[in-house]
Amino acid sequence: MKGEVGTDAIANFVANITYDDIPRAVGAAAKTSILDGLGVTLAGGKSQPGHVIISYVGDSGGKPEAGIVGAGFRSSAAQAALANGVLAHALDYDDGVSRWGGHLTAVVLPAVLALSEREKRSGKETIEAFVAGWEVGEKIGAVIGPDVKYAGWHSHAVVGPLAAAAAASKALKLDEKQIKMALGIAASGAGGLRLNFGTDTKPFHAGRGAWNGVVAALLAQKGFTATSDILDADLGLPRVFTGKKWDPAHFTARLGNPFSLITPGAHLKPYPSCGRTQASIDAVLFLKAKHHFRPEEEAEIECRTSRWTQEVLSFSRPETIPQAKFSMQYCLAAAVLDGEITMRQFTDEKISSPGVQDFVSRVKYAPHVEGKDFAEDTVTVRLRDGREYSRTVAHARGEPENPMSRDDLILKFGACAEPVLSRQEIQQTIGLVTDLEALEDITPLMVIATH
Repeated sequence: MKGEVGTDAIANFVANITYDDIPRAVGAAAKTSILDGLGVTLAGGKSQPGHVIISYVGDSGGKPEAGIVGAGFRSSAAQAALANGVLAHALDYDDGVSRWGGHLTAVVLPAVLALSEREKRSGKETIEAFVAGWEVGEKIGAVIGPDVKYAGWHSHAVVGPLAAAAAASKALKLDEKQIKMALGIAASGAGGLRLNFGTDTKPFHAGRGAWNGVVAALLAQKGFTATSDILDADLGLPRVFTGKKWDPAHFTARLGNPFSLITPGAHLKPYPSCGRTQASIDAVLFLKAKHHFRPEEEAEIECRTSRWTQEVLSFSRPETIPQAKFSMQYCLAAAVLDGEITMRQFTDEKISSPGVQDFVSRVKYAPHVEGKDFAEDTVTVRLRDGREYSRTVAHARGEPENPMSRDDLILKFGACAEPVLSRQEIQQTIGLVTDLEALEDITPLMVIATH
């Protein structure tokens, strides 16, 4: 990278990375996240925030440049990115990055698809843009993400616009100067409050970030200006959001070495709820399958987690679907009662049912002895006859250290897409993404996805 650091190095990386520079394993991981992202976006269209954003974008009109996934119409690239970002994060079923708690595919993929469709980019160019955005976002998030979240910001709402701007810049083939402008423009749109977790505004953070990145890149392409050192300056984004002055090399010293899609990798979720619930759900389902206890036999479930997990999962008595996804008590109660956690567990009827509400009160938090940010979860089930069973999970299923199988990922995609696509269209979509690099133009994929 010519010895550059900070914003200069990121612009150089984004401008110059090519498909041939991307290791095969990284390309495969990118396609896995793209398929998973498309699946949860299709499913997100059936959610409350999904219905609202589709209606809003439809009412807003716009030049038909890019498809709204699953909605049957097109809008401007920026509006498509907004809608698809909300849909991708609406169910909290999208992939994340465990080491700093961010989500990237839900912000990067909508920006990439909107501009790749608009510009009729090839599959290889689409992968280039996706990898560039994911890499930039993860490397920045790894440095500032923890400080950002503790200050009350939603980490991917701060990092996401920069990741989306990098991806959008690559899709538009901007030069290094333009990329720095795009990053500077996007940085002024960064921000989102963690207090909005458990509401429709949380997925809006992803949509807004994707929109922000697309608009920033389009403006930069037309000569719009911003500061060229948004990561380096004393009052740049890192210091403003964290209160610390960072050495710019922290963000760029390891760009592409290794690629973040491999190390640390994406956490692809088996359950449609907050990432901090996943390990404990694994533990409860394991204990239920092994010991075959019945819900009426249980006196209490104790969940020993990090204090951070308890802070994030703050809804002990959820009343809405978004709140239930951020309630450890609800997720574990539903897992015990139904023996599964799928989209079927997150309905108004299920959440308000007396049996679930009664069981929710039996799930208790206990502080983790080490008090670590991302400590392993231990779940203990105590039965009325005195028997007690415990299970500790260090890495939830779907994390890079404990990955889901290809078959499980395909089943997840099918379950997400089934309400929207036919079986034939589901298989076609899987095939197109699996061989994405062979597409000369991604339009056939978007035609099916837009439906």
